[in-house]
Parts: sequence; structure tokens; C-alpha cells
Amino acid sequence: MSGVSADGSIVIGYGSSAAAAGNDEAFRWTSATGIAGLGLLPGATYSYSNGISADGLTIVGESDSAASGNSSEAFRWTQATGMVGLGFLTGGTQSNARAASADGSVIVGAGDSAAAGGNYEAYRWTQGTGMVGLGFLAGGSESYATGVSADGSVVVGGSASTVAGGNYEAFRWTQGTGMVGLGLLAGGTQSNASAVSADGNVVVGFGTSAAAGGNYEAFRWTQGTGIVGLGFLPGGTSSSANATNATGSVVVGHSSTAFVAQEAFRWTQANGMQSVNALLVAAGVNTTGWSLERADGVSSAGNIIVGSGVNPGGQAEAWIARLCDFPANACAAPSLITLSNQLQSLSSLGAVGQTASASLAGNFGTVTSEVMQNGNATKNGSRFSMFTAFGYDSDPTVSGTLGGTAKLNDRGLLAGATVGADNIHTTNMSDGGSARMNAGTAGLFIAQVPEEGLQWLIGANAIYLSGRITRGYINGASQVNSTGSTHGTGYGLAGRIGYTFADLLPRTRVTPFVSYAYTRVGFSGYTESDGPVPAMMDSFHDIQQVSRVGADLRYTFRPGLWSWGTLAWGHRLDGGQGPDVSGTLIGLFPLSASGGTTTQRDWLEATAGVRFGLWTNGAMTASLTANVPTQAPTTYFARIGLSQAF
Repeated sequence: MSGVSADGSIVIGYGSSAAAAGNDEAFRWTSATGIAGLGLLPGATYSYSNGISADGLTIVGESDSAASGNSSEAFRWTQATGMVGLGFLTGGTQSNARAASADGSVIVGAGDSAAAGGNYEAYRWTQGTGMVGLGFLAGGSESYATGVSADGSVVVGGSASTVAGGNYEAFRWTQGTGMVGLGLLAGGTQSNASAVSADGNVVVGFGTSAAAGGNYEAFRWTQGTGIVGLGFLPGGTSSSANATNATGSVVVGHSSTAFVAQEAFRWTQANGMQSVNALLVAAGVNTTGWSLERADGVSSAGNIIVGSGVNPGGQAEAWIARLCDFPANACAAPSLITLSNQLQSLSSLGAVGQTASASLAGNFGTVTSEVMQNGNATKNGSRFSMFTAFGYDSDPTVSGTLGGTAKLNDRGLLAGATVGADNIHTTNMSDGGSARMNAGTAGLFIAQVPEEGLQWLIGANAIYLSGRITRGYINGASQVNSTGSTHGTGYGLAGRIGYTFADLLPRTRVTPFVSYAYTRVGFSGYTESDGPVPAMMDSFHDIQQVSRVGADLRYTFRPGLWSWGTLAWGHRLDGGQGPDVSGTLIGLFPLSASGGTTTQRDWLEATAGVRFGLWTNGAMTASLTANVPTQAPTTYFARIGLSQAF
């Protein structure tokens, strides 16, 4: 990660890509687009992104190019222009871009130049002036720029100087003053500026010092104080300041300690240099297994710190810490999160939609079972029937259905309606997440179910859901959750067609069939009310298209008593794609997760059931269905039903 926009919604970096033939390519990440490559300059084989404007619209960096003779050339990227080379200083053939002003209109970096005798010279670029060299400190012949104020009027960096004995000295440049050296720490021989506050009045960086035994020590500079060393974490002998907040009151970076080579720190005037890890632990965050090695950025208010380190799994990972320990940092709760875990957390909410769609499909299953097993029971003068069914899905879902049918002719044509209630408990979500929903359903259907020959069924149903969703995620090393209430609505359409062969074997009927079901369930947006990182969730919806190919087999023991079995292959025609889920982590940034692909895209479905008469024109059915996915655990659905013809 090379940088992030002011609101945290856009992240930049670089990584290997096919477009760069395996070399690095600059990228831009947003929750909506994911990682998107920014391309290469003409004739280039690589590109790096180094900085981003506060509004996130302008990205700067470097790429090799034909114009640079395959050396590096600074670039500026916007959505409208794509990647555009910024050229070179007079007499130069190489350049890079390091930072941009808040609106992206001013870019700073360095490039070789005739004035520098082929060395690098700091520059400032605007659309009107192009690339303009900023010169050098007295006695120096090379310089570089690393940061720029929000309005672009102040540039900071480093330049060789007489004061530093030919080494680099941190500088601050304005149009009025030109390049001014910031000096050295006591006993030091060099200094370098890393960043500048939004108003340009505070500069932070690192320089050698006697206190560091000749190593680097973080510093903070103001016009009033001059260059001041910030010290080290306990037991440390080196440190570096990497970023500052908008006012310059909070500085972040890394320092050695008595135990590790690098540990992230936060500095304030009131408390001095403090370990970010120690601050989190003191605030109640479990950071066991985490190594927070560097702090590379801080929010304008100073309460959100981003950095890199090693997670409890031993993998390098960027982290985001939120601290609430002084009034300016007021927030609900401290936190230590990662982007990858929060994306996983949002993505897993799609399971709620998947389960709700399965509830609609279960209603179709109840209707199909009733029609196929009792559709011909309305005879001997009976034209109507009522039925009720109760089901339990190991997902788990408990459902109840009440329905009625009317015989339309003597050839097996009938129509009916259902109402139902479901209690849905979704548990297949990440990090202990779950959802509890109460649902009401209603449906209509029409079917042709003769004893022999062509059979078909067409149905439509609707669902209303309300309940609470608990989103699980990791805070530091602990599993936590945030909860919110929502409601949803949905509908489904289904059809089945088959052909019944009677008496292929004594007392036996076989019905090969194909079926199709379409379901759509949507949930309204809601706001989570608890947990360390609550979110305002946007509305989302789940769409499923499922086909089945299979056969029913019925064996009749005597009139009114038979057993049946169904064997079918189910397939998600939509590829098993879950819903896209988006929201805003309150006080942090917006986030969007692409719908994950369920492992249950293909499955074997097997049902065994029995139907027996209880009294005149009354019957009971009982069945058990096993869904055996190719890449997920088997689930079971048990159903028991009663019917009465009259």
C-alpha cells in the first residue's frame, strides 16, 4: 500500500500484473471496483504509484517509458486522462512523482537535471508551469521532494547542503522563501523530511542524532521550535516519523525498542512517543500475536492510524487502528482491524440472502410434495382439499405451511394457494456472525397431475422477513460483532414438468422431471448499534436460479399407502454468486464486498417419504431430504404434512 485518500475510500499501491508482463503495475483500489491497474506509459514495462490527492481523484508515481530511454518518468493519473507522463527537468531524462496537493493540481517529486549536474533535483509541477526545479540548499547539488501542503504552496524534502557536510538536510520550500534548510538534530549529520501538515507549518521526518548514537531519530519541526527530536520507544535507539495529521499535532512512525527492530508509534505533545500496540492494549483491545511494525499514515483528526506489520497468522498485512484516548479522538470504541477481514465480514452477510432464497425454494418444495403425493386424492366427489406441513432444515430453518387446492377437472388439473411462516437462523457467516429472521410467505400454484402421462406445475410466491443480523469480525485478535435490525421482501417463480410412467413394474410409478426456480430477496439498509466497528449497511439483494433434473419413484402397498423416493441433481444456473454487499464503517470509510461464490453450486438431492391414509379422505406424509453438495457439508430437511379432501 502506497497511500490512501483522505476519507479512506481509495487505496493505491502496486503489484505484479499480466499487463506489465509479470512486473509491477500501479493500481487503484475502491470498494466498488476492487483492484484496478492504472496501466503503463508508452513503451513501459512497469509502473509504481507513490502518492494520492486527498480527494482521491489524482494518483502520482513513476513508470519507465520510451521518452526516458526506459528509465523512470513521473506520471499523473486521473479517471479522465488515464496515465500521463510529466516529462523531465531541463537536461534530464529521469523523474519521479512522490506527492500531490489536496486537489491534485500540484505534484512534487524529483528528477535529474542539468542544474544538478545529472543528479536529482526536487521539482514542483502544475498544469500551467510544467515541471519546475526547486534548486538546492547552499553547497548542495542534489535534492528531492517528498511532501506538499494541502494547497500546494509548501513543499518539503531533502537536499545536500554545506550544513550537513554534503549529506542531506531537510528543507521547506515556498514561493516567497525558496528552499530553506531545517537544520540537524543535536549531534546529527543529516536530516530528511517525510511529510508536512495540511497548512504547511509542521514538518516531520528523521535525522541522525547523538541521542540515537548516530542512528536516525524522528523529528518534528515548526517555525517556533525548530527541529526537535521525538525520542524513541522504551529501549529503542532509532526512530523515524513517517506522517502527520492535518494540524501537525499527531505524528506517527516507527521506532526500535528493547525487544524489536521496528514498532509503530504515535506522538503527541501531551504524551510524547507511545507504542500504538500499547495504546490499544491499554484501551482493552486484544493484540495477541500482532506485530505492529510501522505506522505510515494518520487521519486528519489524528485518531485513525494505518500501517503494516505481521498478523497473528504470521503473514505480512496492513492494519488500521482507531484510538479514542483524548477528546479530539472521541469515538465509540478503539479498534484494530484489517481491510481483508472487514471485506470478508461484509461478504458473509450475503448468506442471509442465500438462506432467505432457500426459504422461498422450500415453500416450492412443500407445494410440489403435496401436489405430487395428494393431488389425485380429491376424488369420489371431493373437489377441494386442505393441507398443512411442518419442516425443519438443518441450516437451520423451521417452517410451517397451510394450503388449499381446488380440482378444476377430472384429468388432474388443480389450482391452489398457500400461506406460511418461517423462523430462519443463519449461522454460516464469518467470525461468529449470524442472523435470526421471522418470515411470512404466500403463494399460488396451478398443476396438472394425472395418474399417468404428462405432469406439470407452475407456482409463484412472495416472502416478507424481519429480524436482526449480527456481523462478525476480528478486532485485534478477538472475535467481536455488531448487530442491526432490518427487513426484507422477495418473490419466487418456479416450474416443473415431468412424465409419469405407470405399471412399468407392478405397483410402481416412475416420473422423470426437470424443474426451474427463480428467487429474488432484497433487504433494506440498516445501521448497526453496537460493537467496536459498527457499520451503516446499504440495501442488498440475492438472486438465485436453480435447475433440477431427476426422477420420482413411487411404490404402492395398498390404496392410500405408498412410499416414494426422489433422486435429482441440482445446479445453480447463476454460478452460485452471492449478493454484493456495501456499507460504511462508521467513522472510518465506505466499503463494498463482491458477492462470494457459494460452494453449493452443484449437489445431489435425495428424498425418501411415505404417505398413508388416516381417515376418510385424510392422509399424512413424512419425508426426509438430504442435499449433498460437491464441496460443502450435507444438509437435511425433514417435512411432515397432513391433508384432508372434501
